[in-house]
Amino acid sequence: MKKIFILSISILWFVSMAFSQVQLTQYFLDGTIYNPAFAGSQDAICTSMFGRQQWLGLTDANGNNISPQSVVFNIHAPIFSINSGLGMNVIYDKAGFETSLGVKINYNYRFTFRDENKSLAFGVAGSVLSKSIDFSQLIFEQPGDPLLMSNQKESGVIPDVGFGIQYQKLKKMYVGISAINLMESSANIGNIKYSQQRYFYATTGYYLNLAARGSKSLYLIPSVLVKSDLNNMQLDINSRIEYNNAYWAGVSWRYQDAAALMAGVNLKGLRIGASYDLTIGNLSKASNGSIEFFLGYCYTIQPKVKLNSLYNTRYL
Repeated sequence: MKKIFILSISILWFVSMAFSQVQLTQYFLDGTIYNPAFAGSQDAICTSMFGRQQWLGLTDANGNNISPQSVVFNIHAPIFSINSGLGMNVIYDKAGFETSLGVKINYNYRFTFRDENKSLAFGVAGSVLSKSIDFSQLIFEQPGDPLLMSNQKESGVIPDVGFGIQYQKLKKMYVGISAINLMESSANIGNIKYSQQRYFYATTGYYLNLAARGSKSLYLIPSVLVKSDLNNMQLDINSRIEYNNAYWAGVSWRYQDAAALMAGVNLKGLRIGASYDLTIGNLSKASNGSIEFFLGYCYTIQPKVKLNSLYNTRYL
């Protein structure tokens, strides 16, 4: 019965993966994953990498590890001369015998206000997803489905586009909305037509200054991420304490899925983070939780100073 249970769960996961996006607990460490308008918003050249092992211990009826694994690489930077931001995401996902590799290019135009700490950005993204499925490794309780008769590795390539808006006030608050897979493009993988699902995201965060002594600071930073395909919705709620922009720790809760602990450090631009998710949903009997690691670096840059003409006889 246990094997049948795990097999059923793995098949349900396999199907759901066809309509989902990469899952990250520490999503707030790089907003470009879900919204192209966040690219370049930190006035720095930033690179980052996430590594996530979802649902540890999940196996199929033959004992094969089918726990989803994700690796995400991001790079983005501002282009001050044209008030823009540019970036790229590379996302690798493996779930059982399904593998995905996606590349997304993000661009945005940023409007600044008299208060230079405030900005409003409108972003667009173009993406290409390469997905492959090794049908020869799949195990079915009732074999013989004509759509799943392939016994080899099949693949397909799917392009798509996205859009996003972001408003921020540095070290005060941010809010963003975005949509991906707007074209809902599709490709045939073996005998199966794989279609991208259109997804909508909304995220916001607020910096509460709890204490400030000289150059030292202590912030409480609650944040929320909402994901929806207009049929289903997932809610992530995070709250973390950040001390002196150097150390942070917090908790996270994902509706009907997981509760998580998080911690990280910022060492002169080098950021390191880690989280552990305790599964609380239907998979709690088959999963030992999820782990996630983050490594990033930001190099602060400044726009060139424009020299104004001097209208004074002393300089003639």
